[in-house]
Amino acid sequence: YNSKKEKYRFRPGKRLKEANNMTLQELLNQIRDTQTSLSDAQRLVAAYILENYNQIPFLSISSLAKKIGVSDNTIVKFCNRVGFSKFKEFKNVFADYAHSELVMFNKISEDTSDTDNKDFFACEMEDDVSAIQAALLSPVNQENLPKLLSQMDQAKHIYITGGRASGIVASLFANLLRYLGLKVYDVPFGVGDYLDRLTIVEPEDLVIALAFPRYTAQVVSALADLHSKGIPIALITDSVLSPAQPYADLAFHCPVSSGYYFPCYSGCLSLINVICRAAAANRKSEAAEHLRKLEA
Repeated sequence: YNSKKEKYRFRPGKRLKEANNMTLQELLNQIRDTQTSLSDAQRLVAAYILENYNQIPFLSISSLAKKIGVSDNTIVKFCNRVGFSKFKEFKNVFADYAHSELVMFNKISEDTSDTDNKDFFACEMEDDVSAIQAALLSPVNQENLPKLLSQMDQAKHIYITGGRASGIVASLFANLLRYLGLKVYDVPFGVGDYLDRLTIVEPEDLVIALAFPRYTAQVVSALADLHSKGIPIALITDSVLSPAQPYADLAFHCPVSSGYYFPCYSGCLSLINVICRAAAANRKSEAAEHLRKLEA
């Protein structure tokens, strides 16, 4: 700090090197930890980034400052505060994460091996087993299962939604739960009245959302709106970095990383089977009666 020029000069050092090697999760955690010690303007920056980190790779420093309502200089000072000398270095952490989520693109770009020599069955089994173990052995998922079952029992109606491939899995999930006699409705994304359908959801209902890469912005926006109205939301997603995570009352995580071109949904499908099996055990007599009527 130079008192004559009243100018702060950032001096790169060990902290900067550590910052440049941060994962996105580590950076977001650091921002959360430092929020209370920031100035009012920088707190606005922190709050916006924590809520909208998936947009940062696509924003210039000026466009980000305009969205938040602060100056470009405030953005630079915030970046300095968390260990970066430039906004570009700060932004690169978010850009690297966004690029890593392009599973199909990355795998196609990187795979130069001879496909004739691959044992596809063995590779797929390895991916599936890893995904299933990650989903079913997760302490968070195990802890949240009874909470979800309780919410499902108390809900007047259950709405299940998702975008892109997540929407197809959501429809399957809704179909399975209807076999148990639950009042479940799938809300498919892409139809013209998607938002209209969600406006009928009430606080006595439950929304179960599925959100996997590539995430669907309209679905995330709809969840934000439902959350603001106090409607319970249970989320099945890939990680805590999912843009839908901030709007969930309960969250289940099913990693979808794969050694192939496409995400691996085996963990998600296994988790859905566990939820359905547990729900059936909870309402055994009601489910059996409903199935008798259905078969008749």
